[in-house]
Amino acid sequence: MQGARARLVLIVEDDKPTGDVLAGAINDERGYRAITAASADEALAAMSRFDPDLLVVDIRLPGMSGLELYDRIRADQRFRTLPVVFETGGGREHAQDLRDRGVATYVKKPFDIHELVKLVKRLVPPRKRDAARKPG
Repeated sequence: MQGARARLVLIVEDDKPTGDVLAGAINDERGYRAITAASADEALAAMSRFDPDLLVVDIRLPGMSGLELYDRIRADQRFRTLPVVFETGGGREHAQDLRDRGVATYVKKPFDIHELVKLVKRLVPPRKRDAARKPG
C-alpha cells in the first residue's frame, strides 16, 4: 500500500553545500522530499513544474534576492498562502524587511539544522498516512 504524497520542500540556497545539507536532513524525514534551487530564477522555474508545500529561502541570492522572490510568489494567486521560511545572516535591516512584509518565520545563520527541520515539520506536518506509519 502506498502512502500519501510526500510534502515537497523547495530550498532556495546559492551555497551548494548548505543547500545539500538542508535537503539531506529534510529528505531523511519520512513523508518529506526536498529539492534545491541555486537562485530565485531556478526556484520560479521549479515552481512552474512542481507544487511545493513550503519554501526555505536564503535572503541573499545572486540576481533576484530572496525578498524579491517572496514578493513575486505572493503576487501569484497559486502561492499566496505558501509557507516560507527565510534564512538570514543579516542584522536588523533584514528583520525589518521581513516584518514589513508580514513575515514572522526566519532563522538566523548559523542555525541548528535539527531546529530548522522541526520548524518545517511544524509548518507543514506530514500527511496523515505518513505520520501514522512513522516508527516509534
